[in-house]
Amino acid sequence: MTRITTNGTLFNYRYNLMTTTNQLNKAMTQVMTQRSFNTYAENPAGATRAFKIHSSLNATRAQYDNNKTVTSKFETAWSIMDGVINDLTHELGKVPAMEGLNGTNLDNLDTQAQILRSGAESIIQSLNGRYDQDFIFAGSDNQEAPFAIENGHVTYRGVKVDAELDQVYHDKDGNPIKAKDGHEMTNQEVLDMWAKQDPLYVDIGLGFQLDDDGKVVKSTAFDASISGIKVLGYGVDDDGDPKNLASIMLRMAEVFESYDPENKGDPWKGNEEEANRLINKFNDAHERMSDAHSELMAKANFLEANGTTLKNTFDSLNTERQSLENVEPADAVMALSWAQLCYSAALQVGVNVIPQSLMAHGTDAMRERTGRRLSTGCHHLR
Repeated sequence: MTRITTNGTLFNYRYNLMTTTNQLNKAMTQVMTQRSFNTYAENPAGATRAFKIHSSLNATRAQYDNNKTVTSKFETAWSIMDGVINDLTHELGKVPAMEGLNGTNLDNLDTQAQILRSGAESIIQSLNGRYDQDFIFAGSDNQEAPFAIENGHVTYRGVKVDAELDQVYHDKDGNPIKAKDGHEMTNQEVLDMWAKQDPLYVDIGLGFQLDDDGKVVKSTAFDASISGIKVLGYGVDDDGDPKNLASIMLRMAEVFESYDPENKGDPWKGNEEEANRLINKFNDAHERMSDAHSELMAKANFLEANGTTLKNTFDSLNTERQSLENVEPADAVMALSWAQLCYSAALQVGVNVIPQSLMAHGTDAMRERTGRRLSTGCHHLR
């Protein structure tokens, strides 16, 4: 037969009351936080998985923000080029050029020349457009305006795009750039480099990685730079004529301004053939710029699709996180109601147990004191 003592009864009651209280506190916390666990010790496996998911969520959120910024940049660039190709080059380029070559408008060549020159300046100003604080068409050096017109020539980062191409390039500090073989690069070589190898890599969720030399693996990042010199065009052809729209327009303006109606023998001063040649090359340059425009559109479409993929990835990860961390509100409320019921029952038990235990404990103590006194008295009698 098991003997149940008063101290044992009180100990069990206190233990069970504490357990019930902890369960109530836990249920109340779940209702307030809507979380299934709040410390690593409550669910080590779930907490470990949740930590990894949070890390992935943070990375995906940053990649999505990067993608959104770059998408806006490319959409702005596309819009600018759309205006240049469809409006400026037509209204301020092709139309005045064709009218100037029309024999009935020879008296207005100075006016057409002014329109052509203002059209070239408008193209350059458009290509110096900004997105946020960065110059869109400046490649990786996006803190300074890339284009300018100096002494009748278009320049990109201070280099003439259609003249002095064989000269050695010097930067702002007067220092040349050396190629891998050690020779000093010419203006043509530097322009080639800026058109082909002027990256500005951004992590947009393509598996961003560095190689052993600490350089970005191209296939794992997106090149967010837009080389304006590649968009506009540069260099000269076999006839020595410019390859870009703005330079062709400036050259045609010079040819028109050289026209002298007083010179009855040759009012064009030998430049009529060049004028007709330039109008054909204007169309070629316009076509090349249209190709660059289409390339920008393709990249913008890729970025939009990638943004959708990143958003779907974020939503999937967040759903998994919620399944690990969150509790169903209805279940949490039911658990709290049950915990409150158990706690109330425990308190009710205490109402009955504690007074009886105190009485029994007091009776035992009295008996023990009485026994000691009787024992002492008997000892004295002996």
